[in-house]
Amino acid sequence: MDGEYCTDTGLGRIADALTVEAGRANARFDPLYPTVFHENWWLAAASGDAWQEVTVHAGAKLVGRLPYVLSPVAAGHRLLAQPELTHVLGPAIDPGAGSPVNQVLKRDAILRELVESLPAASGFHCTFHRDVADTLVFQERGYRTSVQFTHVVAAGAPGELWSAMRDKTRNAIRRAELQFCVAELDDPVAFAAFYDENLRERSATNYYRRIIPIGAAALERGRGRFLVALDGSGRSAAAIFIVWDSQTAYYLLSTRRQDAGNGAISLLIWHAMRDSAARRLVFDFDGVALPGSRVFYTGFGGRAVPRFIVSRYTLGHRVVGRLSHPFRAPAKHCYQW
Repeated sequence: MDGEYCTDTGLGRIADALTVEAGRANARFDPLYPTVFHENWWLAAASGDAWQEVTVHAGAKLVGRLPYVLSPVAAGHRLLAQPELTHVLGPAIDPGAGSPVNQVLKRDAILRELVESLPAASGFHCTFHRDVADTLVFQERGYRTSVQFTHVVAAGAPGELWSAMRDKTRNAIRRAELQFCVAELDDPVAFAAFYDENLRERSATNYYRRIIPIGAAALERGRGRFLVALDGSGRSAAAIFIVWDSQTAYYLLSTRRQDAGNGAISLLIWHAMRDSAARRLVFDFDGVALPGSRVFYTGFGGRAVPRFIVSRYTLGHRVVGRLSHPFRAPAKHCYQW
């Protein structure tokens, strides 16, 4: 991932390649495709064309869909879940026109039909996109609800975004600007290789097999961007992968050399936030997994918002899962109800 070194690193001088025309109109929101993760091209790339969905129609009109992948676990057990790197998914419903009360009733009716249409499986696990207001229909049918938090920053003028940050975060970005240049990378293979290399340095394993096809599909459609921080010799120090839909940009992946320092990632996020704001998109850090993550994300301003996790497992599935992963600790970022 080495490349030509850029010398223009001033705070207010973001490269033209990383900005878009202010006021550019976003694509129209479609409730049946509420996130980039619901789109067919994403599901195909993330699952290797192995995704499926249940649907509901009102006459000839599609009014509900729930995409998923059905994966074998062990001993005949199957898990119904979301594809790799698909951080949120869940039901997508168009209740049509009508009063708010009637829309709620229509939504619940559609959702019940979707749930009843799901194939038989011993396990179900899905993190729902944050437009899902409740999980009552799932709870009626014995599913368990947890809540996970993500951190979001609303679109705003660059000066407003900068002022809303923590002093420590701004200082880290200022220092990083003296060391690195931000450039755009158009090669998902190079990003994946850099990601692998940095994990090997930490004796860690890369469990993501679909970075390259997902990245290629996103770049082809103008729905994703790889940003890289280059040091004075043109060597890659850190990189991030951002994807977006009509409403939100998602901070999907990041990686850095062990000697790069946290400031390199902060600098890349700052560039991505500016670009997302120019597109009038919310910037979503895509999940708060650890206490340290919350401190880091909070430094960029914004706020924490909840999203639901819905799951259901048979006893046999839980036993097989525990035997397959005997040392895996429960997720600490899910607060049970």
